[in-house]
Amino acid sequence: MRKFFVVVLMLTTLFCLGGCGSKTPDKTATTEIPTLSVAYGHDLHTCLLNVAMKDVEAFANKAVRINPVSETQFELLKNDKAIAKFNIITGKSGAECATMMGQGHLDITLSSNTAMQSAYDVGTDIKILSPLQSGGISMVMGPDVGFYGFDAIKKYIADSPTPVKIGYHSAISGPRILIESILKDAGYKLTEDPGDMSADVLMVDLKGSQNLLPSIRSGAVDAWVGPSPNPENAVAQGMGNIVMKLEDFPPQGQWTNFPCCVLAARTDVVNTHPEVIEGLVSVVADCIEYANANREKFAEINSAIIGVEKDVILANNIIYTSEPSQEWLDGIEIYFNAIKSMGKFTDRLKNADYETVKNELFEFSFVEKANAR
Repeated sequence: MRKFFVVVLMLTTLFCLGGCGSKTPDKTATTEIPTLSVAYGHDLHTCLLNVAMKDVEAFANKAVRINPVSETQFELLKNDKAIAKFNIITGKSGAECATMMGQGHLDITLSSNTAMQSAYDVGTDIKILSPLQSGGISMVMGPDVGFYGFDAIKKYIADSPTPVKIGYHSAISGPRILIESILKDAGYKLTEDPGDMSADVLMVDLKGSQNLLPSIRSGAVDAWVGPSPNPENAVAQGMGNIVMKLEDFPPQGQWTNFPCCVLAARTDVVNTHPEVIEGLVSVVADCIEYANANREKFAEINSAIIGVEKDVILANNIIYTSEPSQEWLDGIEIYFNAIKSMGKFTDRLKNADYETVKNELFEFSFVEKANAR
C-alpha cells in the first residue's frame, strides 16, 4: 500500500510539471511592439533625426535613443529595450504629409506648421508636439539680379509687363503662406491662373523642393521662396541670388526668427502610444540640442544625406529650438491669421480663432517633460 501511494504521488507530480505547467503563461515571451511611420524631409527645417541615425555614439548615454535598423527603419530604445519600430518616409512635402496623415498612412511628421493647421482644418485630428526651428526662409531670383530688399522687388513687379511668376515648393507650406501674405498686404493682385494677365503676380506650385533650383533657369518662374538649404545652394551653384531674407520681409523685423516647422502626430497615435510619443519627442529634443552644439558635425552629416556642400549648410541662419515660447506662439498666431485672411481655411478653422488652435492642436506636455530633464 505504501508503494502504491508513492507511485501515485510521483505520477501526480510529473503530470503537474508537464500538463499543469503548460497552462502557465510564458513570462519571458516578447511583447509585440508597435510599428509606426515617421516622415521628414531633405531640408534643414526637418532633417533633425538624421543626426540620431548617423551619429549613434553621440546619443549612447541617453535613456531614450534611436537604434538604426536600416536606412529606412529604426527602433526606439528606452533603457536599451525596444519600445517601437519606425518606418522612415523621406522627402515628402508638408502637403503630402498632411494628406497621408488624413488617409491614416502616416503617424508622425516633421513638417510645416501651416500644413498641420490645414490638415486639422479639413478634418484630420492631429497634435503639434514640439517646435523645431525658426528662420531659414529666403526669396531667390536669377543669378544676374543685383538688387536686394522689398522695395526693389516691388519696383520689379511694377515694371514687369506680365505677371511676375513666383514659385513655392508645397501648396500649404510656410514659405508660400508667407510670400502670399506680404504681397497681398502690399496691395498686389495674385492669381494661380496663367491666363490671368490682369494680375500682378502668378503663384506657381513647383511641386517639391527638388524643383526650386532649376525653375528660374527653365523659365518656370521669375523667383521662388523656399527653406534652407535651397536658397544658399542656389547661390553656391550659380543658379540664383537671394533677394530677401526673413529679417527683411515686411514689416521689417516681424519675421526675423519666425517659426516654421513642427513635430506633429495623429491624435489617435498620441492617445494609443503615449510612451512611444514621449520617447520620440525626447529624441527630437536631443537632436535639436545636438544641432545647436555641433554645427560642424550637423552640417557634415546632413551634407551627405541632403546632397549639398557642407559650407552651404553652414551658411544658414536657422535657430533650432524645442521651446514653445511666447514668441513662438505669437509667430504661429501670425501664420494662423494670415491663412485665415487669405481664405485658405475651408472647414473647422474657417470661423475659428487662435484659441481653437492652442486648445485643439497644441500638446506640449511631452516636450515640456523632455526640456525639464
